[in-house]
Amino acid sequence: MRYLVLGAGQQGRAIAFDLLRDPENELILADNDTDLLEEVDSWLDDTRVDLEPLDASNLEELAAVMEDADVAISALPFRFNLGTTEAAIAVGTHLIDLGGNNDVVAGQLELDAAAREADIVVIPDCGLAPGMSAILAADVANRFSRIDSLRIRVGGLPQRPQGELDYMLTFNVEGLLNEYSEPCVAVVDGETVLVEPLGDIERVNFPEPWGELEAFNTSGGLSTLPRSLGHKVENMDYKTLRYPGHAEKMRGLYDQGLFSREPRQTSEGEVVPRELLAKMVEEVCTYPEADVVLLRILATGLKGGVPIIVRSQIVDRFDKENGITAMMRMTGYPAAIIAQMIARGDVTARGVVPGERAVSFETFRDELKHRDIYLEEFIKVTE
Repeated sequence: MRYLVLGAGQQGRAIAFDLLRDPENELILADNDTDLLEEVDSWLDDTRVDLEPLDASNLEELAAVMEDADVAISALPFRFNLGTTEAAIAVGTHLIDLGGNNDVVAGQLELDAAAREADIVVIPDCGLAPGMSAILAADVANRFSRIDSLRIRVGGLPQRPQGELDYMLTFNVEGLLNEYSEPCVAVVDGETVLVEPLGDIERVNFPEPWGELEAFNTSGGLSTLPRSLGHKVENMDYKTLRYPGHAEKMRGLYDQGLFSREPRQTSEGEVVPRELLAKMVEEVCTYPEADVVLLRILATGLKGGVPIIVRSQIVDRFDKENGITAMMRMTGYPAAIIAQMIARGDVTARGVVPGERAVSFETFRDELKHRDIYLEEFIKVTE
């Protein structure tokens, strides 16, 4: 099979690495940064990789590259996802992406009929969260006849935090700021509502050495789950995990207007606060340190009239041998798994379809195990 990986950043690199484990796979790696392409090509060190300099905002150029692939995987920032969907439909190439923005995904879903007409499947949100978290949450939901509460908690953390924010940047900084500043979706008493980002802080305990963490509202994590599961879930939310104190500090920056895209005039010229903040976060939160990704889904409700609790949990760490971060493993590998499931015919859906509806949980879980990503499950009857 021939795959197109759009974007040669950290997640694109992880996707390419995983795809190349199968000796039958070939791939095109595309990015607008030719130096980055050469760097990743050297790291992969595989003759089955073709490099393609590409301006992803040029839809004609994008479609021409897509035509050569069986499945395309976009690891580009979310602002490109609607255009990549249109290009995939135009040339009839299956597509997945890493998602992360509710409005963009809503625009993609409006292209469902066109994708079905083209006989392709487009699956947004195939990374960590949204993505793997939604597939696992849907499996948890299937254990219940009625769900009172479904809570998703996910976070990527440095194993040894540094600096005032106690955080290390492991993915695109604009994506991070988007999660911290856009309205967040939740389900409360059966109704889908919007809640404030960086709010509703709670304490969550994980096994040592992680201990007590904080969790708070961030945007994009639920994505299509309220639509997919809302009929049986009374309360559902998504929160990001961080070391205690992080949310309050970021909220202070938010309240002071540093997330604003409105230009400000200074004695040195015009400054966009959000661009300055992004630069500062990159500088402060980029340092060499092993990371960990924590994921927990906790649900309470009824199964055949019996009250039960179900908890699913993953703790995944930095891969020192291959130099692959836990965030790369937990974001890039799920995308690579789903792309290969599409290529093998394990995904039969057509149109623009959420992953929790299109992807077989059992197959997905088995593929995670093959990559040493293990799901721990706990079920308890509470009556």
